[in-house]
Amino acid sequence: MRRVLAVIVAVVVGLLVGRISAPGSAPSPPAAAESPGPTSEGVGGVGVGYAHTRDGAVAASARYQQAFADTAILRPAELRRRIEAVATSDFAPAMLAANEPGAARLARGALGEGLRAGVPSAYFGVPVAYRVLYYSPRRALIQTWGFTVLGNATSVEPSAYFGLSRMELVWREGDWKIADTRASFGPTPRPASPRHGGEGFGLIDLVREMRPYAVGP
Repeated sequence: MRRVLAVIVAVVVGLLVGRISAPGSAPSPPAAAESPGPTSEGVGGVGVGYAHTRDGAVAASARYQQAFADTAILRPAELRRRIEAVATSDFAPAMLAANEPGAARLARGALGEGLRAGVPSAYFGVPVAYRVLYYSPRRALIQTWGFTVLGNATSVEPSAYFGLSRMELVWREGDWKIADTRASFGPTPRPASPRHGGEGFGLIDLVREMRPYAVGP
């Protein structure tokens, strides 16, 4: 069964859709020199204002994924605000309906309880690689592989959830807007680093002192 999903949120909260086919295509060509955007922080820090180009669509896809892997979406009404900022008016209600239950479960659970108590927490997405399945000036289809980290410093040992996403974007109102998304778990690399249990909690202090790289094609 397939459902409409926010890309990174879906991987974390378990709103799993059907498998994504991976068409055999050549690696994406090098990025153009023109800045793909965003040009504005938009609503709630969600970057908006992307170039009307292939690279602009790629950058929008990655930024939008990161916008939905954030502790901010566990606050009342924030998920709705972000979806309405980056999705088409046709798709926004379905996207919200698919993701509100999962976000609410996170907010009610140990992660949300820790946030309300001021426990240092981590919830962020890392797009690792992408390919453009289709592009025209009016529509783009971007497939992304990456992971989401979720946890806190006390009760939820941080874990990484790997997943594939496929985001359809359309050019509307002078920007790239989400018209559909699909996501699935995996493929997940086998950990090669020795693990003795519990060391994941050290990630929280580490990420508090670091900043993410800018996301671009």
